[in-house]
Amino acid sequence: MLNNLKVKQINKELLLNAQSKLDELIELFEPCLVSLTAPDRKKLDKISAQYIKFLELSYELALGSPELFPASLKASSFGENLASAHELWVLINKIDNLRNNISDTKTLIGNHAMENALAFYNSVKIAARRDIPGAKVMYEELKPAFPPRRK
Repeated sequence: MLNNLKVKQINKELLLNAQSKLDELIELFEPCLVSLTAPDRKKLDKISAQYIKFLELSYELALGSPELFPASLKASSFGENLASAHELWVLINKIDNLRNNISDTKTLIGNHAMENALAFYNSVKIAARRDIPGAKVMYEELKPAFPPRRK
């Protein structure tokens, strides 16, 4: 089934263009982004998609009942944080989707390349056994680079 999957060749120009756009995104977001340490990450709640409904409902109710909103907090900050978090979740989902598709494509292309390399390696190995000139030197060079078999 996987042999039927064909990958359109990704040319150098496309990769350079993508790299440039990623650099632009990094530069665009750099002033706004925070880099947490591992201990800091552990201390913070992980706010996943399952919390969106709770966050949105809390905000709606807070707007409708401002007298219940703690005086030490600002409803406007709550709204801004919620809006930013929501937009970042949307962005992250798109990035994750793109990353997964790029990773799958890399895996498939890598497997195609491995099939080619193995076919060449086996051809060189056979040629080395038959004492074809130059084959033994190539085989000796390829042999240590051959990846160990998975168990």
